[in-house]
Amino acid sequence: MAARNRRANVPDVDNTIDLVQVDGLVVAKIIKHCHEEGSSAVDVAQGVLLGLVADTRLEVTNCFPFPKNLDENFDEEDYQMEMMRHLRKVNVDHLHVGWYQSTQQGAFLSTQFLESQFTYQTSIEESVVLIYDPLKTKRGFLHLKAYRLTPQAVALYKENDFGADTIKTHHLSFENLYQEIRLVIHNSHLVNSLLCELSDMVPSYEGSQYLDLGTASVLEKHLRSLTDNVDELLQDTNKFNIYQRQVVKQQQEKQKYVQKRNLENNARQARGEPPLADEDVNKVFKPIPVPPRLEPMVLSAQIAAHCQQVSLFCSQALGKLFLSEALQQPQSSQQQATLKSNVKASQ
Repeated sequence: MAARNRRANVPDVDNTIDLVQVDGLVVAKIIKHCHEEGSSAVDVAQGVLLGLVADTRLEVTNCFPFPKNLDENFDEEDYQMEMMRHLRKVNVDHLHVGWYQSTQQGAFLSTQFLESQFTYQTSIEESVVLIYDPLKTKRGFLHLKAYRLTPQAVALYKENDFGADTIKTHHLSFENLYQEIRLVIHNSHLVNSLLCELSDMVPSYEGSQYLDLGTASVLEKHLRSLTDNVDELLQDTNKFNIYQRQVVKQQQEKQKYVQKRNLENNARQARGEPPLADEDVNKVFKPIPVPPRLEPMVLSAQIAAHCQQVSLFCSQALGKLFLSEALQQPQSSQQQATLKSNVKASQ
């Protein structure tokens, strides 16, 4: 999405958003769309966020999804403009403020993701991306995060040079590649009253799935994804090490070549012959292309995100264990009292 990137004459982008306020209706639409189309590991649900900007707060008041089955003649820009035109006719907020995407186990970072967000931030300065994880929500944790690219990452994408020297110049690393923006869910007073009435109507056993203690499958998926990312990062590291060895070897060959020509020129000068014509060494030894460092940096950021999510999930699961133990203690004490009374009655 947002593959048409305008790199020329783009404005300087600075982070002017400190808070993302999302309406409950938008959250419900995103959850419904992602559970319908983005519940599998292959399909990814995406859509457009609409709203407005108030000072340093971005208010997301509406959204609409992208169609899943696209033909060859489908134009994303025309589809977005047509949808926003229809929403404007019915007096609904139609200003484009970002996009949303579903993910599986928090594995959303990729070069395509960063490219799309860069396109949005250069065309719409306040735009954000909302990431929703359906699997974590099924476990009882609403996983909805807002992200933006940092100014250093935007400046790097403007130059379109992802070499090691350029990344070092911009002081960019996987830790400041993107940043999370604080997100709050806002509802009107009428909606809050309705939610309170609905919560009283829900049976007590409906909330028992939130104390699910089966964490082995979730941790296994996280660790598998973490292992795959570490393997890919190791392969990229080996490629960069090979590149460095090739550069060192080429430098040694250049020095030998220059020394050989100097000795030959000295010998020709001793024989009274004219020296050899000057020749550019870089034409003889072609420079070795530098492997891009963006992909390893994205993998490092994804590994760090996986580690953070595993730590958070384990702490939440540990809290559930202590809560379950506290709930089981009254039942066990009551059962012991009943057993003692039965023993006394039998005696």
